[in-house]
Amino acid sequence: MRDKSGTFGGTPPAISDGYRDNIHQMLRALYGLRVPVIAAVNGPAIGLGCDVACLADIRIASDKAKFGVTFLKLGIIPGDGGTWILPRVIGQSRAAELFYTGDVIDAATAQDWGLVSRVVPHDDLLTEAQALATSIAAQPPHALRHAKNLLRQGQQTSYDTALEMAANTQAMMHMTADHAEGVAALIEKRAPHFRGE
Repeated sequence: MRDKSGTFGGTPPAISDGYRDNIHQMLRALYGLRVPVIAAVNGPAIGLGCDVACLADIRIASDKAKFGVTFLKLGIIPGDGGTWILPRVIGQSRAAELFYTGDVIDAATAQDWGLVSRVVPHDDLLTEAQALATSIAAQPPHALRHAKNLLRQGQQTSYDTALEMAANTQAMMHMTADHAEGVAALIEKRAPHFRGE
Protein backbone atom coordinates (compact mmCIF):
# COMPACT_ATOMS: atom_id res chain seq x y z
CA MET A 1 0.00 0.00 0.00
CA ARG A 2 2.74 2.42 0.96
CA ASP A 3 4.53 1.91 -2.35
CA LYS A 4 1.30 1.99 -4.36
CA SER A 5 2.28 -1.15 -6.25
CA GLY A 6 0.76 -4.55 -6.97
CA THR A 7 -2.94 -4.68 -6.11
CA PHE A 8 -2.68 -1.15 -4.70
CA GLY A 9 -0.98 0.47 -7.67
CA GLY A 10 -2.14 2.24 -10.80
CA THR A 11 -5.14 4.37 -11.59
CA PRO A 12 -8.37 4.17 -9.58
CA PRO A 13 -9.97 1.93 -12.25
CA ALA A 14 -6.93 -0.38 -12.12
CA ILE A 15 -7.10 -0.56 -8.32
CA SER A 16 -10.84 -1.35 -8.55
CA ASP A 17 -10.07 -4.13 -11.01
CA GLY A 18 -7.36 -5.40 -8.68
CA TYR A 19 -9.90 -5.79 -5.88
CA ARG A 20 -12.46 -7.41 -8.19
CA ASP A 21 -10.01 -9.79 -9.85
CA ASN A 22 -8.13 -10.87 -6.72
CA ILE A 23 -9.46 -10.36 -3.21
CA HIS A 24 -13.12 -10.30 -4.19
CA GLN A 25 -12.85 -13.54 -6.16
CA MET A 26 -11.43 -15.29 -3.10
CA LEU A 27 -14.18 -13.86 -0.89
CA ARG A 28 -16.92 -14.90 -3.33
CA ALA A 29 -15.49 -18.43 -3.53
CA LEU A 30 -15.46 -18.74 0.26
CA TYR A 31 -18.98 -17.34 0.58
CA GLY A 32 -20.23 -19.67 -2.15
CA LEU A 33 -19.09 -22.89 -0.48
CA ARG A 34 -22.09 -25.19 -0.05
CA VAL A 35 -20.60 -26.98 2.95
CA PRO A 36 -20.37 -25.49 6.45
CA VAL A 37 -17.22 -23.46 7.11
CA ILE A 38 -15.63 -23.10 10.55
CA ALA A 39 -13.14 -20.30 11.26
CA ALA A 40 -10.70 -21.12 14.06
CA VAL A 41 -9.21 -17.72 14.90
CA ASN A 42 -5.97 -18.00 16.83
CA GLY A 43 -4.70 -14.42 16.74
CA PRO A 44 -5.42 -11.07 15.11
CA ALA A 45 -8.28 -11.06 12.57
CA ILE A 46 -7.97 -7.47 11.43
CA GLY A 47 -9.36 -5.89 8.27
CA LEU A 48 -9.60 -8.52 5.55
CA GLY A 49 -8.90 -11.17 8.20
CA CYS A 50 -12.04 -10.17 10.09
CA ASP A 51 -14.04 -10.16 6.85
CA VAL A 52 -12.82 -13.66 5.98
CA ALA A 53 -13.66 -14.93 9.48
CA CYS A 54 -17.15 -13.43 9.21
CA LEU A 55 -17.79 -15.37 6.01
CA ALA A 56 -17.53 -18.62 7.97
CA ASP A 57 -20.74 -20.17 9.25
CA ILE A 58 -19.24 -20.69 12.70
CA ARG A 59 -16.37 -18.86 14.37
CA ILE A 60 -14.39 -20.19 17.32
CA ALA A 61 -11.69 -18.02 18.88
CA SER A 62 -8.72 -18.73 21.05
CA ASP A 63 -8.37 -16.55 24.10
CA LYS A 64 -5.56 -14.77 22.20
CA ALA A 65 -7.76 -13.76 19.24
CA LYS A 66 -8.52 -10.14 18.42
CA PHE A 67 -10.93 -8.68 15.86
CA GLY A 68 -11.07 -5.32 14.14
CA VAL A 69 -11.89 -3.47 10.95
CA THR A 70 -9.30 -0.72 10.98
CA PHE A 71 -9.61 0.52 7.40
CA LEU A 72 -10.44 4.14 8.35
CA LYS A 73 -7.19 4.33 10.33
CA LEU A 74 -5.44 3.80 6.98
CA GLY A 75 -7.51 6.49 5.31
CA ILE A 76 -9.49 4.00 3.23
CA ILE A 77 -12.91 2.38 3.50
CA PRO A 78 -13.77 -1.28 4.15
CA GLY A 79 -13.30 -2.67 0.65
CA ASP A 80 -13.71 -6.39 1.16
CA GLY A 81 -17.44 -6.81 1.76
CA GLY A 82 -17.25 -6.29 5.50
CA THR A 83 -19.89 -3.57 5.46
CA TRP A 84 -22.29 -6.21 4.13
CA ILE A 85 -21.36 -9.21 6.29
CA LEU A 86 -20.34 -7.74 9.68
CA PRO A 87 -23.73 -6.07 10.42
CA ARG A 88 -25.40 -9.42 9.65
CA VAL A 89 -23.14 -11.08 12.22
CA ILE A 90 -23.11 -8.57 15.10
CA GLY A 91 -25.80 -6.03 14.23
CA GLN A 92 -25.73 -2.58 12.66
CA SER A 93 -24.79 -0.56 15.75
CA ARG A 94 -21.85 -2.68 16.85
CA ALA A 95 -20.57 -3.01 13.30
CA ALA A 96 -20.76 0.77 12.88
CA GLU A 97 -18.87 1.23 16.14
CA LEU A 98 -16.05 -1.03 14.95
CA PHE A 99 -15.91 0.52 11.47
CA TYR A 100 -16.07 4.14 12.65
CA THR A 101 -13.60 3.86 15.54
CA GLY A 102 -11.18 1.31 14.12
CA ASP A 103 -11.09 -0.26 17.58
CA VAL A 104 -9.88 -3.82 18.04
CA ILE A 105 -11.83 -6.08 20.40
CA ASP A 106 -10.64 -9.10 22.33
CA ALA A 107 -12.05 -12.62 22.11
CA ALA A 108 -14.30 -12.23 25.16
CA THR A 109 -15.92 -9.10 23.70
CA ALA A 110 -16.25 -10.85 20.33
CA GLN A 111 -18.15 -13.66 22.05
CA ASP A 112 -20.33 -11.23 23.97
CA TRP A 113 -21.18 -9.44 20.70
CA GLY A 114 -21.97 -12.68 18.87
CA LEU A 115 -18.98 -12.48 16.55
CA VAL A 116 -17.76 -15.88 17.78
CA SER A 117 -19.77 -18.71 19.25
CA ARG A 118 -17.14 -19.70 21.79
CA VAL A 119 -13.73 -18.83 23.16
CA VAL A 120 -11.36 -21.64 24.08
CA PRO A 121 -7.84 -21.79 25.49
CA HIS A 122 -5.31 -21.04 22.76
CA ASP A 123 -3.74 -24.51 22.87
CA ASP A 124 -7.15 -26.20 22.52
CA LEU A 125 -8.39 -24.21 19.52
CA LEU A 126 -7.58 -26.66 16.74
CA THR A 127 -8.81 -29.65 18.75
CA GLU A 128 -12.11 -27.87 19.48
CA ALA A 129 -12.55 -26.83 15.84
CA GLN A 130 -11.82 -30.35 14.61
CA ALA A 131 -14.27 -31.86 17.11
CA LEU A 132 -16.96 -29.46 15.92
CA ALA A 133 -16.16 -30.28 12.28
CA THR A 134 -16.39 -34.01 13.05
CA SER A 135 -19.78 -33.52 14.69
CA ILE A 136 -21.05 -31.54 11.70
CA ALA A 137 -19.60 -34.02 9.19
CA ALA A 138 -21.59 -36.82 10.87
CA GLN A 139 -24.84 -35.22 9.67
CA PRO A 140 -26.55 -36.26 6.43
CA PRO A 141 -24.64 -34.34 3.74
CA HIS A 142 -27.56 -33.36 1.49
CA ALA A 143 -29.66 -32.15 4.40
CA LEU A 144 -26.67 -30.28 5.79
CA ARG A 145 -26.11 -28.42 2.51
CA HIS A 146 -29.80 -27.57 2.26
CA ALA A 147 -29.83 -26.35 5.87
CA LYS A 148 -26.92 -24.02 5.10
CA ASN A 149 -28.73 -22.75 2.00
CA LEU A 150 -31.93 -22.11 3.98
CA LEU A 151 -29.96 -20.22 6.65
CA ARG A 152 -28.38 -18.03 3.98
CA GLN A 153 -31.60 -17.46 2.05
CA GLY A 154 -33.49 -16.74 5.26
CA GLN A 155 -31.37 -13.62 5.80
CA GLN A 156 -32.72 -12.08 2.61
CA THR A 157 -36.30 -13.31 2.25
CA SER A 158 -39.62 -12.87 3.97
CA TYR A 159 -40.84 -15.32 6.59
CA ASP A 160 -43.49 -16.63 4.20
CA THR A 161 -40.87 -17.25 1.53
CA ALA A 162 -38.62 -18.99 4.06
CA LEU A 163 -41.51 -21.25 5.08
CA GLU A 164 -42.26 -22.09 1.45
CA MET A 165 -38.61 -22.91 0.78
CA ALA A 166 -38.50 -25.06 3.91
CA ALA A 167 -41.65 -26.95 2.93
CA ASN A 168 -40.30 -27.74 -0.54
CA THR A 169 -36.86 -28.71 0.73
CA GLN A 170 -38.33 -30.80 3.54
CA ALA A 171 -40.45 -32.71 1.03
CA MET A 172 -37.30 -33.60 -0.93
CA MET A 173 -35.49 -34.69 2.24
CA HIS A 174 -38.37 -37.05 3.15
CA MET A 175 -37.50 -39.07 0.02
CA THR A 176 -33.85 -39.72 0.96
CA ALA A 177 -32.30 -42.88 2.35
CA ASP A 178 -30.63 -40.71 5.00
CA HIS A 179 -34.05 -39.65 6.30
CA ALA A 180 -35.13 -43.29 6.55
CA GLU A 181 -31.86 -44.07 8.36
CA GLY A 182 -32.36 -41.17 10.78
CA VAL A 183 -35.87 -42.34 11.65
CA ALA A 184 -34.73 -45.96 12.04
CA ALA A 185 -31.82 -44.93 14.26
CA LEU A 186 -34.13 -42.88 16.49
CA ILE A 187 -36.59 -45.75 16.88
CA GLU A 188 -33.80 -48.28 17.45
CA LYS A 189 -32.04 -45.95 19.89
CA ARG A 190 -28.70 -46.01 18.05
CA ALA A 191 -26.46 -43.55 16.26
CA PRO A 192 -27.41 -43.02 12.60
CA HIS A 193 -25.02 -43.90 9.78
CA PHE A 194 -25.70 -41.41 7.00
CA ARG A 195 -24.38 -42.18 3.52
CA GLY A 196 -25.43 -39.15 1.53
CA GLU A 197 -28.25 -40.99 -0.24
